[in-house]
Amino acid sequence: MFAIRDRIALGTLAGITGTIPSLVLNFISVQIGFAKFYSFQISSSIYLFPGLTDSLYGLIFGGMIWLGFGILLGILITYLLTYTGRDFWWLKGPLVSFIVMFVGIYGIMYIFGAAQIVPFDLATNLSQAVENLIFGLFTAYLVNRWDAQIKS
Repeated sequence: MFAIRDRIALGTLAGITGTIPSLVLNFISVQIGFAKFYSFQISSSIYLFPGLTDSLYGLIFGGMIWLGFGILLGILITYLLTYTGRDFWWLKGPLVSFIVMFVGIYGIMYIFGAAQIVPFDLATNLSQAVENLIFGLFTAYLVNRWDAQIKS
């Protein structure tokens, strides 16, 4: 069985891998016209003007920021599961992701005007919320699966 003993490495790898299903859902959501913005555009708009977020370099930059948030959340989920146990991992991961990322980081960015792109439509925000829940679920699953040291 694949096992990672280092908490930071485990959270980093689980967080990076956990971004994949959420970004696939985000891509589909924008492509079918449900959501108006890609997650990369929103995250890069913290540092770039809206026109630049649509460029290839803007999307790459936004991807780097998004992966950074994924790593941070992966590490938080890893430590939460380490200290509270594996019980209800399927609930703990999405809670951390939703509360920290969607409510905390997005909410604070929008309130203080840190982001140049602020989606005020229900569809984009609903898509972002579901993507965060999926990220948390998938990341917590990976942490639970890859870490043999977490107490049951």
